[in-house]
Amino acid sequence: MFNDMRNPDAQPSTATRKFHAEELIFFAAIIFSLVGVAITDYAPTQSWVYWLFMIAALATSAIVIEKLLVPRKELPFSRLLGTQLIHWGATLIAVFISFTFVKTGRMTYEGIGLVVLLILSLATFLDGYHVGWRFYLTGTFLGITTVLAAYFEQFMWVMFIIAILSVVFAVYLEKYLTSRRESDPENKAAP
Repeated sequence: MFNDMRNPDAQPSTATRKFHAEELIFFAAIIFSLVGVAITDYAPTQSWVYWLFMIAALATSAIVIEKLLVPRKELPFSRLLGTQLIHWGATLIAVFISFTFVKTGRMTYEGIGLVVLLILSLATFLDGYHVGWRFYLTGTFLGITTVLAAYFEQFMWVMFIIAILSVVFAVYLEKYLTSRRESDPENKAAP
Protein backbone atom coordinates (compact mmCIF):
# COMPACT_ATOMS: atom_id res chain seq x y z
CA MET A 1 0.00 0.00 0.00
CA PHE A 2 2.85 2.39 0.69
CA ASN A 3 5.87 3.05 -1.47
CA ASP A 4 8.71 0.62 -1.09
CA MET A 5 10.95 2.02 1.67
CA ARG A 6 14.05 0.72 -0.08
CA ASN A 7 13.20 2.60 -3.27
CA PRO A 8 12.20 6.19 -2.51
CA ASP A 9 11.69 6.90 -6.23
CA ALA A 10 9.03 4.18 -6.60
CA GLN A 11 5.67 5.46 -7.82
CA PRO A 12 2.55 4.55 -5.86
CA SER A 13 0.36 1.92 -7.45
CA THR A 14 -3.02 2.75 -8.96
CA ALA A 15 -4.74 1.00 -6.06
CA THR A 16 -2.83 3.14 -3.56
CA ARG A 17 -3.66 6.36 -5.42
CA LYS A 18 -7.33 5.32 -5.56
CA PHE A 19 -7.33 4.54 -1.84
CA HIS A 20 -5.81 7.90 -0.98
CA ALA A 21 -8.12 9.80 -3.34
CA GLU A 22 -11.25 8.11 -2.01
CA GLU A 23 -10.19 8.61 1.61
CA LEU A 24 -9.37 12.28 1.06
CA ILE A 25 -12.66 12.85 -0.74
CA PHE A 26 -14.59 11.15 2.06
CA PHE A 27 -12.85 13.15 4.81
CA ALA A 28 -13.35 16.41 2.87
CA ALA A 29 -17.05 15.64 2.31
CA ILE A 30 -17.58 15.09 6.03
CA ILE A 31 -15.74 18.32 6.93
CA PHE A 32 -17.53 20.37 4.25
CA SER A 33 -20.85 18.93 5.42
CA LEU A 34 -20.14 20.05 8.98
CA VAL A 35 -19.30 23.53 7.71
CA GLY A 36 -22.44 23.62 5.54
CA VAL A 37 -24.73 22.67 8.39
CA ALA A 38 -23.12 25.32 10.59
CA ILE A 39 -23.59 27.93 7.86
CA THR A 40 -27.21 26.86 7.36
CA ASP A 41 -27.82 27.04 11.10
CA TYR A 42 -26.23 30.47 11.64
CA ALA A 43 -26.74 32.22 8.26
CA PRO A 44 -29.64 30.49 6.51
CA THR A 45 -30.19 33.23 3.92
CA GLN A 46 -26.66 32.83 2.55
CA SER A 47 -26.47 29.05 2.85
CA TRP A 48 -27.77 28.34 -0.66
CA VAL A 49 -24.47 29.47 -2.18
CA TYR A 50 -22.57 27.04 0.00
CA TRP A 51 -24.86 24.13 -0.87
CA LEU A 52 -24.41 24.84 -4.58
CA PHE A 53 -20.65 24.64 -3.94
CA MET A 54 -21.20 21.32 -2.13
CA ILE A 55 -23.12 19.88 -5.07
CA ALA A 56 -20.29 20.88 -7.40
CA ALA A 57 -17.67 19.48 -5.01
CA LEU A 58 -19.46 16.15 -4.56
CA ALA A 59 -20.09 15.87 -8.31
CA THR A 60 -16.42 16.54 -9.04
CA SER A 61 -15.40 14.02 -6.38
CA ALA A 62 -17.68 11.37 -7.85
CA ILE A 63 -16.28 12.01 -11.33
CA VAL A 64 -12.70 11.69 -10.03
CA ILE A 65 -13.53 8.39 -8.35
CA GLU A 66 -15.31 7.15 -11.48
CA LYS A 67 -12.18 8.01 -13.49
CA LEU A 68 -10.11 5.94 -11.09
CA LEU A 69 -12.57 3.04 -11.37
CA VAL A 70 -12.63 2.93 -15.20
CA PRO A 71 -10.27 -0.08 -15.50
CA ARG A 72 -12.30 -2.14 -13.04
CA LYS A 73 -15.72 -1.27 -14.45
CA GLU A 74 -14.70 -1.96 -18.05
CA LEU A 75 -16.94 0.85 -19.30
CA PRO A 76 -15.89 3.90 -21.27
CA PHE A 77 -15.28 6.95 -19.11
CA SER A 78 -17.68 8.99 -21.26
CA ARG A 79 -20.55 6.75 -20.15
CA LEU A 80 -19.58 7.02 -16.47
CA LEU A 81 -19.21 10.79 -16.85
CA GLY A 82 -22.65 11.03 -18.45
CA THR A 83 -24.20 9.12 -15.56
CA GLN A 84 -22.59 11.45 -13.03
CA LEU A 85 -23.58 14.61 -14.91
CA ILE A 86 -27.21 13.48 -15.11
CA HIS A 87 -27.23 12.47 -11.44
CA TRP A 88 -25.75 15.68 -10.09
CA GLY A 89 -27.49 17.87 -12.67
CA ALA A 90 -30.84 16.53 -11.45
CA THR A 91 -29.73 17.22 -7.88
CA LEU A 92 -28.87 20.80 -8.82
CA ILE A 93 -32.26 21.28 -10.48
CA ALA A 94 -34.03 19.92 -7.37
CA VAL A 95 -32.11 22.39 -5.20
CA PHE A 96 -32.98 25.31 -7.49
CA ILE A 97 -36.65 24.32 -7.43
CA SER A 98 -36.48 24.09 -3.63
CA PHE A 99 -35.25 27.67 -3.39
CA THR A 100 -38.21 28.86 -5.44
CA PHE A 101 -40.36 27.83 -2.46
CA VAL A 102 -38.59 30.48 -0.41
CA LYS A 103 -39.14 33.14 -3.07
CA THR A 104 -42.86 32.33 -3.24
CA GLY A 105 -43.17 32.46 0.55
CA ARG A 106 -44.05 28.79 0.99
CA MET A 107 -40.95 27.97 3.06
CA THR A 108 -38.44 29.77 5.25
CA TYR A 109 -34.68 29.77 4.70
CA GLU A 110 -34.27 27.56 7.76
CA GLY A 111 -36.76 25.04 6.36
CA ILE A 112 -35.24 25.08 2.90
CA GLY A 113 -31.81 24.48 4.41
CA LEU A 114 -33.13 21.19 5.79
CA VAL A 115 -34.75 20.30 2.46
CA VAL A 116 -31.52 20.98 0.57
CA LEU A 117 -29.56 18.94 3.09
CA LEU A 118 -32.04 16.09 2.63
CA ILE A 119 -31.75 16.31 -1.18
CA LEU A 120 -27.97 16.32 -0.91
CA SER A 121 -27.95 13.35 1.47
CA LEU A 122 -30.20 11.35 -0.85
CA ALA A 123 -28.14 12.23 -3.95
CA THR A 124 -24.90 11.35 -2.20
CA PHE A 125 -26.26 8.09 -0.84
CA LEU A 126 -27.67 7.03 -4.22
CA ASP A 127 -24.38 7.86 -5.93
CA GLY A 128 -22.75 5.36 -3.60
CA TYR A 129 -24.09 2.69 -5.97
CA HIS A 130 -21.77 4.05 -8.67
CA VAL A 131 -18.72 5.25 -6.77
CA GLY A 132 -18.50 3.14 -3.63
CA TRP A 133 -19.37 2.67 -0.01
CA ARG A 134 -17.87 5.96 1.16
CA PHE A 135 -20.62 7.84 -0.62
CA TYR A 136 -23.18 5.60 1.10
CA LEU A 137 -21.60 6.53 4.42
CA THR A 138 -21.44 10.25 3.55
CA GLY A 139 -25.09 10.24 2.45
CA THR A 140 -26.08 8.48 5.65
CA PHE A 141 -24.12 11.05 7.67
CA LEU A 142 -25.91 13.89 5.87
CA GLY A 143 -29.29 12.23 6.44
CA ILE A 144 -28.65 11.79 10.17
CA THR A 145 -27.51 15.41 10.29
CA THR A 146 -30.78 16.50 8.68
CA VAL A 147 -32.81 14.65 11.30
CA LEU A 148 -30.69 16.04 14.15
CA ALA A 149 -31.02 19.59 12.82
CA ALA A 150 -34.79 19.22 12.53
CA TYR A 151 -35.35 17.92 16.05
CA PHE A 152 -32.65 19.39 18.25
CA GLU A 153 -31.71 22.98 18.91
CA GLN A 154 -28.11 22.24 19.94
CA PHE A 155 -27.12 19.49 17.51
CA MET A 156 -23.67 20.57 16.30
CA TRP A 157 -21.74 18.78 19.04
CA VAL A 158 -23.67 15.55 18.38
CA MET A 159 -23.02 15.93 14.67
CA PHE A 160 -19.32 16.43 15.36
CA ILE A 161 -19.22 13.19 17.36
CA ILE A 162 -21.05 11.35 14.57
CA ALA A 163 -18.55 12.78 12.07
CA ILE A 164 -15.62 11.45 14.10
CA LEU A 165 -17.31 8.05 14.46
CA SER A 166 -17.96 7.99 10.69
CA VAL A 167 -14.31 8.67 9.93
CA VAL A 168 -13.13 6.03 12.42
CA PHE A 169 -15.60 3.53 10.98
CA ALA A 170 -14.45 4.30 7.42
CA VAL A 171 -10.79 3.81 8.32
CA TYR A 172 -11.56 0.56 10.14
CA LEU A 173 -13.71 -0.72 7.28
CA GLU A 174 -11.05 0.11 4.70
CA LYS A 175 -8.39 -1.73 6.72
CA TYR A 176 -10.72 -4.71 7.16
CA LEU A 177 -11.59 -4.86 3.46
CA THR A 178 -7.93 -4.47 2.45
CA SER A 179 -6.79 -7.28 4.76
CA ARG A 180 -9.61 -9.46 3.48
CA ARG A 181 -8.63 -8.81 -0.15
CA GLU A 182 -4.99 -9.57 0.60
CA SER A 183 -5.84 -12.85 2.34
CA ASP A 184 -8.17 -14.04 -0.43
CA PRO A 185 -6.06 -15.65 -3.21
CA GLU A 186 -8.81 -15.15 -5.82
CA ASN A 187 -8.80 -11.36 -5.32
CA LYS A 188 -5.05 -10.92 -5.55
CA ALA A 189 -5.12 -10.94 -9.32
CA ALA A 190 -7.96 -8.40 -9.50
CA PRO A 191 -7.03 -4.73 -9.90
